[in-house]
Amino acid sequence: MTSMPKNDKDAKFRWIKPILDGDLTLKTMVKICPFSERSLKYWLAHYRHEGFTGLQNKSTRPKSNANETSIRIKERILELRADTNLCAQKLHWKLLREGVRVHPRTIGKILKQQGLVRKYRSRKNKPNKTRAWQRGDMVAIDVKYVPDKIQGKKYYQFTAIDCASRWRHMEIYDSATNYSAIEFLKQVVKIADFQIKAVKTDNGSCFTNRYTG
Repeated sequence: MTSMPKNDKDAKFRWIKPILDGDLTLKTMVKICPFSERSLKYWLAHYRHEGFTGLQNKSTRPKSNANETSIRIKERILELRADTNLCAQKLHWKLLREGVRVHPRTIGKILKQQGLVRKYRSRKNKPNKTRAWQRGDMVAIDVKYVPDKIQGKKYYQFTAIDCASRWRHMEIYDSATNYSAIEFLKQVVKIADFQIKAVKTDNGSCFTNRYTG
């Protein structure tokens, strides 16, 4: 019982082995083989030259590119770069004056391959090394209106929160004016058991007139 070939090399060797042993001629093998005479000659030549490893499938990718820039043009690009230190676009214009048409991107790739492109230093985000906040370093103050009216009148809740300790204080006022904000801040400074160094607010009209004139 004949076992199945394990790989492409085994399969190729089985077709050329009768020819190598002299049992069949190449012409006879072509009549019974599904492969062409050219393929069989190719396998025989590689086997005789390299042995069993010569039957390994090889890449059919072309070793050269028909559209590749010629060596002379590459040398001319490098000459102009050394003499003028111009960028790819300006080298493209200079070559056009000489009757040579090369795309600026192609010139850029050639310069990059030769290490002639400037390398820009990327900016790295440095870790924030600021110290942790202490009590009183920053107190946030905000105001919002109480959702339900009390006896037909609207009231406003001022809230102060220490950003470090989350300590908070709240007061209710019947208006959200500059006067109410100042009175609330006075109460916070008076009640807090730590020194308030900075206050943070939004751009509400009771805190600033920057957007109201």
